[in-house]
Parts: sequence; structure tokens; C-alpha cells
Amino acid sequence: MLILYNKLYKRNNIINIIKLYNIKRYSKLNKLNLLTVVNEYKAIIYIQNFIRKKFNDEMICPITLCELKYPFISIKNNNNFRYYSLKEFIEYLNKSGDDFRDPFTRELLSDSTLKQLDYLIKYYKITSTFTKKSWKQKLNSRAEYLTITVCLNEILNNIFYHTELTIDIIYNNILPQFIYYFHFLLHRHRSSCYSIINNYINGINYHNCPNKIYLIDYLKLLITTNNL
Repeated sequence: MLILYNKLYKRNNIINIIKLYNIKRYSKLNKLNLLTVVNEYKAIIYIQNFIRKKFNDEMICPITLCELKYPFISIKNNNNFRYYSLKEFIEYLNKSGDDFRDPFTRELLSDSTLKQLDYLIKYYKITSTFTKKSWKQKLNSRAEYLTITVCLNEILNNIFYHTELTIDIIYNNILPQFIYYFHFLLHRHRSSCYSIINNYINGINYHNCPNKIYLIDYLKLLITTNNL
């Protein structure tokens, strides 16, 4: 049950509660505003705990937050299994972006999970929420995305293969490849670009050669010019 604080509390008592919750920037607030802040914080915590309990309940589908329906699918995350109502899970994937991600963790679904889904769709003859054309397009898009990231990883390996990143290596070898693959990534998988580019910036930062700054500046420029 959510129990909120009321006007019977003195201002000093409310401030002590705020300090207990580690809430910042309250010094200029009057008593009424202090009550609003602390009650809103308490309500947020209550809602978060309620949602977490729902997610941790194996009999609740994380998509609908309703009782799990048969047939369902299980997905393993960090040695734990999470269960989704199959029909709602497929409907979610059809309405989501260009790739297949776990709605709870946002991780890419494995190939084995996609094969399991394909089998279940055929076995249970799920047609009302399943769009074959859309599904095939997303599978092709996923394959393309994985191919591009593998190629970019090879470039990163090549960067660390060279102890010294000379200007010739950067401008005649590495940058042209970056430009080529990030062009496709930006046009076909824009939603994933920001996190990928940041990961490469963090990775390149570990190189000891000062000339790495030219590659990092290019990647930062990609983020800025493309409003990522």
C-alpha cells in the first residue's frame, strides 16, 4: 500500500525525510513543494517495486504484465529464464524496429532463439500476428547488421595490430573502411549507430599511439553531423 505524507508533518521533519531519501535541490522549496517532491519520489519507488515484482514473477508476461498464456517461449538471460506469451511476443517483434531484441533486456536475440520462434510459429500455426514478409525482411536486416559489425570489428583488430598508427595507415587504410561501413550502418541501421560508434571510440582510446585522435575525432564527427 502507498502511504503519502501530509501537511501535518513539520517542514523540518519533511527535510529530514528528504535527506533520508537522498533527494537533492530542495533548500529553496516551501513546505507544500517539499511535500510534493517527497510524495512523488515515494510514488515512483512504489511503482518501480511493483513493476519489478511483476517482471520477476515467472507466471507474468513482461510484455503485457498479465498472466502468462500458453503457448509461451522462454529466453535465457544471465543464467535466468524469462517467459513470454508467444502470440504477444511475436506481435511485439513485428511492431518493433529493424532488428530482433529481447523486450526486457534489449539484447539481440540469438540465432537459436529465432529458429525456435520460427518452429513455434509453424507448429502452432500463428498467423494473426505474424507477417511473413516483415519477418523475412527483419531477418535479412539482422544478417546485414551482423555482417557490418563483424567487418568493423576486423578494422578495430587491424588498428591494434599496428603498434604505430601512421598517417598513411589511417588515411589510406582505416578511414576509407570506416567511411564505407558506417555509411551503410547510418542508412540501414541508424538506431544502433550511436552505441556502436561510442563503443569504437572507447575501444580505440586504449591504443597507445597519439595519432588515434584522428580516428576518434572522425567518429565523434559522425555522431555530431548525423544528430545521433
